[in-house]
Amino acid sequence: MLKIKIKTNKVAFSLPVPYTILKAGSTIIGSKKFQIQMHKWANQNNKQYQIPAALFTTLLNRQLLNELIRELSRHKGTLLVDARLQDGTEVMIKL
Repeated sequence: MLKIKIKTNKVAFSLPVPYTILKAGSTIIGSKKFQIQMHKWANQNNKQYQIPAALFTTLLNRQLLNELIRELSRHKGTLLVDARLQDGTEVMIKL
């Protein structure tokens, strides 16, 4: 389970994200329709340099995303993000 903790000066909350939700998200991100839409969004305001569509199909590969989630589930307790800003905001993402 991925645990996201956000703490500000006024409020603090924790958001647990199960691996099944991550797998469902990877299925959506890895779909062909979503990759086509991402390509359109990436090239929407960029007229000089167009990002090739092959970039999205290789990086957002469904099999690669599922393998990444499987590896993350093997390393429980690892701290992925520990950010502390000057205004007192803290963000922690832990497996």
